[in-house]
Amino acid sequence: MSVLFLLGALIPTKITDYKKPLPDIFTNRYSALVSKAERLYYSGQYQRAKGYYEDLINNSEAPGKRLVGFIGNGWCLIHMGRYHEAIDTFRKAEILSGGRKPAVIPLYMGLGIAYYNIGRYLDAYRYFKALTRYPEYEDVYRDALYFAALSAYMNGSYSNVISLVDELQRRFPNTKKANDAAILKVFAYRKKGELFKAITELKRLIEKGHPKKPKFEIILAEWYAEYGDYPKAIQQYEKALANYPFLKDTILASLAYVEKKYGDNIALAPNLKVTNPLVGEILFYKPGMEAYKKGQMTKAQQRFERFIQFFPDDPRSAKLVAYLGQLLFQAGSYEKAKEKLEYYLKKYPEGEDRPAVLELLGKVYYRLKDYRRAAEVWDQFLREYPGHKNAENVKKLLQALIAERPEVAQYVRSEVGAEAVFNKALAAYKQGAYPKALKLFAQFIKLFPNSQYTPKATFNAGYIAYQMKEYDTAITYFSQYVQKFPNGEDIENALYLLALAHFAKNDYDNAIAYLTQFVQTFTNSDKLADAYKFLGFAYYKKYESGDETAKANALIAFQNAAKLYRSAGKTKEAQQMEQFVKQLGG
Repeated sequence: MSVLFLLGALIPTKITDYKKPLPDIFTNRYSALVSKAERLYYSGQYQRAKGYYEDLINNSEAPGKRLVGFIGNGWCLIHMGRYHEAIDTFRKAEILSGGRKPAVIPLYMGLGIAYYNIGRYLDAYRYFKALTRYPEYEDVYRDALYFAALSAYMNGSYSNVISLVDELQRRFPNTKKANDAAILKVFAYRKKGELFKAITELKRLIEKGHPKKPKFEIILAEWYAEYGDYPKAIQQYEKALANYPFLKDTILASLAYVEKKYGDNIALAPNLKVTNPLVGEILFYKPGMEAYKKGQMTKAQQRFERFIQFFPDDPRSAKLVAYLGQLLFQAGSYEKAKEKLEYYLKKYPEGEDRPAVLELLGKVYYRLKDYRRAAEVWDQFLREYPGHKNAENVKKLLQALIAERPEVAQYVRSEVGAEAVFNKALAAYKQGAYPKALKLFAQFIKLFPNSQYTPKATFNAGYIAYQMKEYDTAITYFSQYVQKFPNGEDIENALYLLALAHFAKNDYDNAIAYLTQFVQTFTNSDKLADAYKFLGFAYYKKYESGDETAKANALIAFQNAAKLYRSAGKTKEAQQMEQFVKQLGG
């Protein structure tokens, strides 16, 4: 709604508060009856006064008294809202007056007001203008100038309005009528299409502190927008909101009207500055959301961009950034979508739309063929929001990406990536590609130190290295397993092979230490006999190298191994151990 609805309050459509001019013109010249009628009239008792005026008309022979009666009766009819009757009465008085002063003053004023109030503005103008021929009656002259300007305005004679107001302002500066007439001049320029002059005149009234200044401030803002000076228009609206909070609803209604009419231009206007969130809401947020819901994506994008620009810390801006990313994605503008979504994650790390942004950003990276970043973002989603309603969908997206691009699995920290990398390493092992499998398991351990698959990957890396006779590498992984996963499902095999790896390197002290730990810990292991065998050999090697104390330990180990082999039905192995026992003197 344009603030021009204020025009009705600023420019009256009826003249109702004006009384017959020259109150002393008849009182002292005629009878007591005339004086009584006049007194009743000026005290506001129009019905009673009308009776006396009618008495003068009907019962007086003197033309002068009948003239007074007609004029007075006409004015009473004006105040009673009976304008057509008033005109008929004044017409009779006009014949009696013969155009003589001062009777024509109240007569013409009455006719002008009556005609004005029934909407016959040209007739009203003619009578008001006739009164301007009598400048000696200053008050009447002043009022006649104003009423003539008013009638000219209502009749569309805007050039006449301007000249009449100029005369009024020159002759009667700083009077109420001059102030009221100044409004007519402003709107006359506006009606003539001379908007710049209208703005100039309106600013002059505001600067002078016109009583209607608050309303003028709103109109000025609207006219700036119409003139195409959108930065000034917005500045003026914000100034009005700051200065006149009691007019907030009117100001915002005017702003909404301006947005509907010039919103597209405002959204693209350079040098625009908006600081009041209410203004931003009317200009950008609401129309942007409305456009978004209607699928008007270009309009929505423009409004969202502007709101975010001026109010980046407003909670609504976070959501708008997310919406912008979505709009740009849908439009195929992936680079721009990436820019917005990355901005969201940086600017609003706690934003409620963060999960949706991560999911969408992964899709953007995928469309841009940045598969690593797509995997990383989806992986981040799964690590941060494992219980989210979209987690399963994101997991499927990530799994599909890894299946399509196995190389990206190394950048994934969640179990989805861990599972993919682990299975890839396992597949290489099953295919007999041991070096590749060892490399992949090693890579897995580095990438996923806390995965559920890490214990098995650690053991597998050690086992493959052991099979490849890379004993130092095997020792590294088996040691890690023993230290980190003492209760792991492969702890028995890891400890056993750790000892054998040391044995294979002729590191008999460490071999003895781990084998001793093994036979003491896993007393029911099916590898117990073998463990005692290798324990015996380790001690035997030390004995051969001159350590006499190792002989007895070797003997005990071989005896235990022989006994366990016999009980397991492994005769050949038992005999071998018994042979070493004899050799040691047992």
